[in-house]
Amino acid sequence: MTRTIVVHSHRGGTGKSSVLANLAVLLAAGGLRVGVVDTDLQSPTLDLLFGLGPGPGSLADYLLGRCEIEAAARRTVLPGLYVVPARSGAAALRELMTTGYDVGLLPEGFDRLAQRFALDVLLLDTHAGLNNESVTAMGSADIVLIMARADRVDLSGVEETIALVGRLACRRALVLSMAPEGVDRETVRRRAEEVYGAPLAGILPYVPQMASLYGERIFAEALPDHPLVGEFRTILSALDARDEVSRA
Repeated sequence: MTRTIVVHSHRGGTGKSSVLANLAVLLAAGGLRVGVVDTDLQSPTLDLLFGLGPGPGSLADYLLGRCEIEAAARRTVLPGLYVVPARSGAAALRELMTTGYDVGLLPEGFDRLAQRFALDVLLLDTHAGLNNESVTAMGSADIVLIMARADRVDLSGVEETIALVGRLACRRALVLSMAPEGVDRETVRRRAEEVYGAPLAGILPYVPQMASLYGERIFAEALPDHPLVGEFRTILSALDARDEVSRA
């Protein structure tokens, strides 16, 4: 049975898409069949992170009735890893905004991908904040991974997302990113879990090497022995430990 994980943030700049890409690479490298869908129609990223060139379709094309979602799934260099890009240009976004689409196509498409490619895990990237695509994705999730930078301003938006997830039939976990050097991890963990009522799956430090890749390579592929990759694995372990990721 496919497990669906949504990665979401209330504000942009948390590293959400990059973290999702790294989790996908590690899962696929571990022998799982993994699907990734970029539902961020406004500001897509995953096609660039995974180095996808022009293809036969995208999520936007599927929503506009131009292709089946299975045809939009792109194979990557990693066996068993498939990526559906959000869109290939601005024209599709303008058309979606003008004509709209049947939001029910999203969960239907997720199910079809899971069945067609016999996926073990389906990872869904979302637009920051709340819109039709992100809320629908969360409604399809087994787990919602909520990301926030380790600062007060960013964390203030977590409450809204947690309140929404609390009304859905899914589990939740929190990841803090760009933590400053020397942060007391146990204190941060305890305070975050007390304040937000969600288990902390990971604390990701600020790593300059991430920026130095310029989005041209996925970190876990470029620097597989870096301590940050160990932090990504810690997140995956937390998501696998069902007693540690509570229902909202």
